Amino acid sequence: MDKSKLSRKEREKFRHREEILEAALSLFSSKGFHDVSMQDIAIASEFGVGTLYSFFESKEQLFVELMKTGIERIGQLLIPILDSKQEEEKKLSEFIRAHVDMIEGNVEFIKLYISQYGMSTSANPMLKDISVLKAAVAAKLESLIKAGIQKRIFRRVHPEIVALSLRATLEAFDLESSEHFDKAKVKDGVLKIERFFLSALLGEEAGSDSKQSNLT
Repeated sequence: MDKSKLSRKEREKFRHREEILEAALSLFSSKGFHDVSMQDIAIASEFGVGTLYSFFESKEQLFVELMKTGIERIGQLLIPILDSKQEEEKKLSEFIRAHVDMIEGNVEFIKLYISQYGMSTSANPMLKDISVLKAAVAAKLESLIKAGIQKRIFRRVHPEIVALSLRATLEAFDLESSEHFDKAKVKDGVLKIERFFLSALLGEEAGSDSKQSNLT
């Protein structure tokens, strides 16, 4: 949304909506969805309950909007990296390292998602957008690895298995890091994940002119 094109009244309405979502996210992530009422959110956001219902018809709809907003923010960070024109090794490195900023900017969202659903997105319409993003990332990662193999940048591996393993490792790391976020530890952990997967992909079968990323 281009907020510069909105009228003053529309910008104010947008700001109020964001304040409500922010208050709801904080409450949901700390107490859980079922233990938070619209009255609680109204108090935390300093709006009347009626104002909340003028934006969201129910607590469930508010929750869905939180899910959409969070997943859009993550997608806007990660997908452009995978879609870039950089060499495959560089794209993979940047994708992994981007999880530092992704975790830091979405700690409460990650905690909320995990507390409600664990790592599963199956058979839950509220999580459709998350399922779509996961599928997109999986396909793009697999395609990236295939392209690296074809160019002899990466050694011959099973692209689907490597992509799945990397995603599972990063998701587990995201979960653990969101519990007690420490940026220095997150950076260190992300670099270790990067080293592990790049060392697995870069080997004797890779092209002789391939160079390993600077990991220090």
